[in-house]
Amino acid sequence: MRPVSRNLLTGISLGLAVATGFTAWVTFLRLAAGTVGFDKLGTTYRDVVRVYYGAGLVGGLLMGLVWPIRRSVVGSALIGVLGIFPLYYGFAIQRSPRSEWLSAESLVTACVLSVVVGSSLGAGAWLRDHPRGPFWVDALRYPTAATVRWLWAFALGVAVVAWLIGTSWAGQWPAILALIIFMLPLVLAVGVSIVALRRRATRHL
Repeated sequence: MRPVSRNLLTGISLGLAVATGFTAWVTFLRLAAGTVGFDKLGTTYRDVVRVYYGAGLVGGLLMGLVWPIRRSVVGSALIGVLGIFPLYYGFAIQRSPRSEWLSAESLVTACVLSVVVGSSLGAGAWLRDHPRGPFWVDALRYPTAATVRWLWAFALGVAVVAWLIGTSWAGQWPAILALIIFMLPLVLAVGVSIVALRRRATRHL
């Protein structure tokens, strides 16, 4: 089998496997609680399963096309983004009229969620397989006190700017985008601080 075909098969298999896992979970919820949850979200069990498998197939195909870039942490993060984008976009257009499928709100929301969740999953998978990485990755994975101080200064600066821009441009960009830009640096700073504290506690044991 050619490398390209093998990569595509790997990506599609992974996407469909994830879709099957999600479907198993939502099937359990359907059997346990009936249609109440689906009714509240304005959807049906059948439509949710369709999105899962459609997104799994398309996302798997996209991952397979770029599978060789998984060797770097940035590449793995990008694979995660591409793999999960069809899922978020699928649910976005499922709840929108056809005329709004390509609306800026649907696309931006799906892109932002995909970047946050997909890059975290992709980078996390790479980190588990690589104890050491580029200097900037190791600086966050094995943080010093100086790294924590610099990161907090950066996070607070970005948060202030995002807050000011968000209040000035209220209603002109999706609320979720403003929230993520505001919160993401702070979440990163908190996470790295926790890692630093754990490493410090381990050294004193």
